[in-house]
Amino acid sequence: MRKFWSYILVYLLWIVVLALGLWFILVGRNSLLAASEVFYVGGDPVTHAWRGSLYDKAYSITVGLLWLALSTVTEPYFRQGLRRRQLWRRFAHIAGPELLLIFAADLSLLWLQGWSTTWLRWVILGAELIVGLALLGFARFPRASGRDGVLPDEASDATYRSDFARGL
Repeated sequence: MRKFWSYILVYLLWIVVLALGLWFILVGRNSLLAASEVFYVGGDPVTHAWRGSLYDKAYSITVGLLWLALSTVTEPYFRQGLRRRQLWRRFAHIAGPELLLIFAADLSLLWLQGWSTTWLRWVILGAELIVGLALLGFARFPRASGRDGVLPDEASDATYRSDFARGL
């Protein structure tokens, strides 16, 4: 039964990663469209509208395909992480950079809008930055103990040899 709930956790974390990817697609698209309007230098408005539509469609197709690739790759990555007891670290390895990308897109959108916003938007930006950096730090921080909770210098060499032979 424990294995069943572990796999439920894997797929819940996978859904969170996919939702963060969709959130980035939406915020990035808004930022791209705002940049298209802010940096409009004149010329034919019809050509500008067509160009903006081209940028929007190219962005949607490119980032949508990257999101599809992310969804395909992360599911087995998380399942293997569960078997190796690295699920949380692998989740942090994916979700941290996603949150930082969302922060960058959100900050650029705020800049393009002339920094006019409410206090709640600043709280959201701060949360995106802090949680993204914390997850990235957790993913990069080396484990202090071995797989069994025993410090590496206390474990026997036979355990490490058998782990190495199994590819762990």
